[in-house]
Amino acid sequence: MALNFAGPEPGRWIVDALAGDLTDPGAAQTVAGQIPGGFEAYARIFHPARDDDGRAVRWAAIAAGQGTELHGEAQFAGVSGLDDTGHPWREDAWEGEPPSGDGLPQPDLAALAAVLARHTGTPDRLYLALWNGYAFIHGGDAVSVLSADAGGLDEETAEREERLERELKRPAFGPDVLGGPMLELGDEGYRAYFVFSGTSGDLAHPLWKRGSSFEERQAPNMAWPADHAWMLSTELYEDSTIVGGSAELVRALAGDPDLEVRAVTRDSRLDLAGDTVNPRPESPGL
Repeated sequence: MALNFAGPEPGRWIVDALAGDLTDPGAAQTVAGQIPGGFEAYARIFHPARDDDGRAVRWAAIAAGQGTELHGEAQFAGVSGLDDTGHPWREDAWEGEPPSGDGLPQPDLAALAAVLARHTGTPDRLYLALWNGYAFIHGGDAVSVLSADAGGLDEETAEREERLERELKRPAFGPDVLGGPMLELGDEGYRAYFVFSGTSGDLAHPLWKRGSSFEERQAPNMAWPADHAWMLSTELYEDSTIVGGSAELVRALAGDPDLEVRAVTRDSRLDLAGDTVNPRPESPGL
């Protein structure tokens, strides 16, 4: 499996389909701001939270303990009583960590990719779009990993740390990618993505950069097959992934035991105002 730079053209249909919604302030916080219309059904995949021991916890389990409800437009603050930074806004808030906002964790992404592969005629012709702002892409701003007492390290350990720092500071992609055109959604400039071609296996385990002791397998921000049978989107820093596709696909996602999924519509809100079922935070700044 290998991801190959494809340029923005394979994603032009998304830009064209979202053109009106990208300029509509009312659509910015809805499914319509991420996924084109025309799909038969839409699903929201909730990224797991973490308990104090670092174990994945489903939103439904948290809701059951908090007396709240998980539904398509649920917000983690309303479900758990924690704000986006993990601070409680009520005394009986769930004790744990909110979803990281770094995209679907690897096990969930692999489970999602397996379902998606069964619902396209081109499982070996996918496109993955990666936001251009991830630090590992550009490398040069990587934080130093050298120990403060590096001078006292043995030669082998010092060489290992120096090699790791060089690898972290090395860009993930060559100048043909970094200097190439990007897929841009809207005119603001921050929704700009490098687009790569790959397979369902690449979606399940995307490898963007490898060092002697690390691998970068960040979940893509968007993905779709060549036949446009479905599309997935994980907006920056959000705690869920949206998928548009057939009704059969959405039913399969909802029935997968390795994923936590609820059906939504293109009008479903994905911000705090969308959760009209659970308690709203008292802090106006949340």
